[in-house]
Amino acid sequence: MKIRWKMLIILLTFSLTPLFVLKTHGLNSLKDLGADLQTQTRVTLLERATQTLADQAEGAAVMVDLEERLYRTTLKSIQGEAELRLTDNDTAPVVKEPYITTPNRSFNQPELIHKPEYKKRAMMGKGMSQMGQHTTMAAVQRGDLIDLPITLNHISFWLPEGVSRKETDTEINRIAPLLDDFISCAAALQSLVLWQEIVLEDGLVATYPGHNSFPRKYDPRKHIWYKNIKNDPAMDWTLPTPDPATRTLCYRYSAPIMENNKFIGATSIVIPVNTIIEGSFTGTETKAAEIMMVSTGSDEIYRENSLLVVGKIGDNAEIKVPHGPMGRFWLRPPEPEWLTEDTPEFKTLIRDINEENSGVLHMNYKGIPSLWTYSPVNTHLAILIITPVHEFTAEADEAEQYVRESIANQYEGTSLIALAVIISIAIVAYFVSQSLSTPIRRLSEAMIKVGEGDWDARADFHSKDELGDLAQNFNYMVPQLREHSKIRQALSLADEAQQSLFPKAPPEVDGVDIGARCTFSEQTGGDYYDFVGCATCGPHTFATVIGDVSGHGVSAALLMTSARAYMRALSGRGKTLVEAATEVNRLITKDCAQTGHFMTMFMAVCNAQERTVNWIRAGHDPGMIYTPETDTFDQLLGDGLALGVDENYPYREYLTQMNQGQILVLYTDGIWEAHSPAGNQFGKDKMQQVIRDNCHKSSQELADILLIEVAAHRKGLPLEDDCTIIVVKFL
Repeated sequence: MKIRWKMLIILLTFSLTPLFVLKTHGLNSLKDLGADLQTQTRVTLLERATQTLADQAEGAAVMVDLEERLYRTTLKSIQGEAELRLTDNDTAPVVKEPYITTPNRSFNQPELIHKPEYKKRAMMGKGMSQMGQHTTMAAVQRGDLIDLPITLNHISFWLPEGVSRKETDTEINRIAPLLDDFISCAAALQSLVLWQEIVLEDGLVATYPGHNSFPRKYDPRKHIWYKNIKNDPAMDWTLPTPDPATRTLCYRYSAPIMENNKFIGATSIVIPVNTIIEGSFTGTETKAAEIMMVSTGSDEIYRENSLLVVGKIGDNAEIKVPHGPMGRFWLRPPEPEWLTEDTPEFKTLIRDINEENSGVLHMNYKGIPSLWTYSPVNTHLAILIITPVHEFTAEADEAEQYVRESIANQYEGTSLIALAVIISIAIVAYFVSQSLSTPIRRLSEAMIKVGEGDWDARADFHSKDELGDLAQNFNYMVPQLREHSKIRQALSLADEAQQSLFPKAPPEVDGVDIGARCTFSEQTGGDYYDFVGCATCGPHTFATVIGDVSGHGVSAALLMTSARAYMRALSGRGKTLVEAATEVNRLITKDCAQTGHFMTMFMAVCNAQERTVNWIRAGHDPGMIYTPETDTFDQLLGDGLALGVDENYPYREYLTQMNQGQILVLYTDGIWEAHSPAGNQFGKDKMQQVIRDNCHKSSQELADILLIEVAAHRKGLPLEDDCTIIVVKFL
């Protein structure tokens, strides 16, 4: 009986049988129990969370409807009073010392107070000063929340650039008595609004509560909401936009001010978008929840089966303003951001938002199962909260952890039994090994002799089991190793010969700095680069060539060597670039006729004095030009078929004008196609980043750094292809 069968029977008898019984009757039972417990708990928790969120969304919809009625009533009241006072033909009473703010200074500024619910974002940061109040803010950085001073006893009148006090005195005197109406409306609205405003056609802006925090160039007449209400005089909502004073995301509810059917201005109330969140969804917020305001779009911005994200809670979301209209800061994405999911549930979500319905849907978000809770704000606009399911299934996870701990305890018990089994196996293995040690020792001694160079050493024992087979195979292997050793020595000599064909150093030419490096993936390779002589070149001109033979090993190295010989022979005869490329292609095509190999090549003649590059691209990666001054990359593309494919292919020469400081980089695909252990390519983007970061270094240093970065990217993996690079920096 063979040894493997003997050992297998012994090990199965003393180890697997008891362990299998323990596993079957203990561990599997616990795992099944834990899986059932987790599943049942998870289902219950999700059902409970879904119902709770649905109730909150429905309640939020009811609150939005009630609040919208309050907004409409309030806005009509302000609109009516404003039209009555602004269209009164009687002489407007003179108001003493109205609070006026301009881009440069404030007039008759009352005492401003700080209320915790009014905050703004610091836009200038450390050392900022505004409106002539040289307020030191050493501890404040750009984007931080700071107090926004206001007055509850005055209306502030903002005069944009180009609007004088004299032009607006009459309107100021007519609007000033509206203070009591503003105060009454603020008491009715409480914490639901941020500002009440009146904007007139001559540029005057009246705001309550009063403040002096408008940007210097603020003119609401240029904003889309004002233009829309002017073109279509009717009460209307706007999509959320950043409030000029606080920079938080708000939407406006606006109404026109008319005089004899003529538009003379608009009144609006500014409402922070967080009002619904703070009032109705406080129970749904977690650190992992995505809270945003979405819209199905407008005539100007629309995308089918998508939702436009018009606002998100900003990076100061953790700073909440208690009991105030701002609550927390919302920001609009800097670029249009869309939500898109190709699922029936997402289409239902879009339909519900258009129909102003609320609800909860189960969908993946960024690949994570989530609950999408939504409630309408107004037409085509809704609050959306996306919460990962695992936020609601923490109890199920705790149950799963409990089961895992129980299984771990069970494993501890089985470990003691396994230890006893291992001791038994060790005792048995000791006695069994005695019958194996002699032939193994003899085989080991023969291996040592071979390792020391004795190719005549043999294993001198015979057996009918696996050890006998091993000895026979060893005796057969030694002569083969001798032959492989000879081949390896020959390859080493071939590698030395091939390395000697590469230039010892780049040529020294005034006006340019040249560097080059080549690394083979095998002992011999198919990459090629050279700096060849050129009979038609002047003292400030040099020719360079880089190539890549398909495949690897000896055959690729031989073709590379032939191509090098052809290029050097033709360049010495004064051939032009096109003539040289055509002749080399003809010769290589004949060499490759029966092999199926081909070779890509990039040939260039560089004039350092005139800073020109004449080049031909034969199927090779395009050359790369980096301009440090503008931090841009250009490519030397151009048409050209690989060498060895069509011997009659007509090649075309191109000319590129270089500038001082520009860097020309020629490379083979082994650099950017190098893979990491995770399967990611090094890539041309990373290659460009390395060039960008090291453009101040010499060409040779830059070439070496690129190959070092490729090696670091591989993290020990062998090269899949040869890597060659030439760097020419125009000084």
